[in-house]
Amino acid sequence: MRIKSAQLVFAVLFSLAIAVLPSKAANIMKSATVDGLRIQLHVMPAEPFYTADQVRANPALKGMLIVGGEKPLAPDAKPHPNFHLVAHVFDAQTGKALSDAKVIMKYQPVVRGKLQGIATQVPVVIMQVIGKGAKTTHYGNNVALPHGTYAVTVVANGKKAVFHIDVP
Repeated sequence: MRIKSAQLVFAVLFSLAIAVLPSKAANIMKSATVDGLRIQLHVMPAEPFYTADQVRANPALKGMLIVGGEKPLAPDAKPHPNFHLVAHVFDAQTGKALSDAKVIMKYQPVVRGKLQGIATQVPVVIMQVIGKGAKTTHYGNNVALPHGTYAVTVVANGKKAVFHIDVP
């Protein structure tokens, strides 16, 4: 019961944090349970990333702490990313966030119900919300997504979930 309460508090705080971000991009959340894992896809406005040294030097920073993985795409990079495309991975039984999952992400446009072109691989950064610790570990990066419908595939520890999203 204690874990469920902590999850609820985290979900409420996370939702409030999203609500105060600039509204230049949509906030989308989808969830799937696959073979003992709960995978949550979040699509929200692009976020700044910081190293541990940057956070130590300026504890007031807001954004994502890089804890591993690939190189993050800064919000002001070219091409200009407009979304933070990430997956949270939880143990489905305990609700505990997995801080060491092996995650692969890609997205592909969908037109009239059919996949179009080739999928774009997302360079997966392992990150945490600054000051919130391992319970906020998630995986993904900032991406440039034009208006449209997409199939987003997330593979976590070999377990695959496909999410369909509409980007305004």
